[in-house]
Amino acid sequence: MTRLGVISDSHDREYWIQRWLELAQRAKYDAVFHLGDYDSDARWLSRRLDAPMICVAGNCDMFSKLPRMARAAYGPHRIIAVHGHLQDVKYGYDKLSYYAEDNQSTIALFGHTHRPFADYVGSVLLMNPGALMDGCYGELILDGDKAVPCLKSLKD
Repeated sequence: MTRLGVISDSHDREYWIQRWLELAQRAKYDAVFHLGDYDSDARWLSRRLDAPMICVAGNCDMFSKLPRMARAAYGPHRIIAVHGHLQDVKYGYDKLSYYAEDNQSTIALFGHTHRPFADYVGSVLLMNPGALMDGCYGELILDGDKAVPCLKSLKD
């Protein structure tokens, strides 16, 4: 079983970033995805986490050297990570689903909308953890050929 932490849109909100870091250290994720909007937060977290981090740049990371898209594979699962603004996710999810399929991915992780979302669009599992700046995050559990997205809140 593989446990992935998924965060996005941290926007330099120190309180929520610190709270999530404490949770992540206890959770012992196999890897963590930061889906953009404040690459400085992603760099800060990567220096403090034991898990590898996969990070992409968001629309607020205009001068970032981070990629706009990243890929990862865990067993049969092929994951694409994007912020989502280039796939117009505020206007629907079809474009992101097609983009993932074009990149031979079965799972697409994205942010940008600040709204938690997890469901299939076409044959692709889409997951948006919501905005960490609002206390939202996600976990993605990969167990054999199953992928289980879990949307969570630090406010609980």
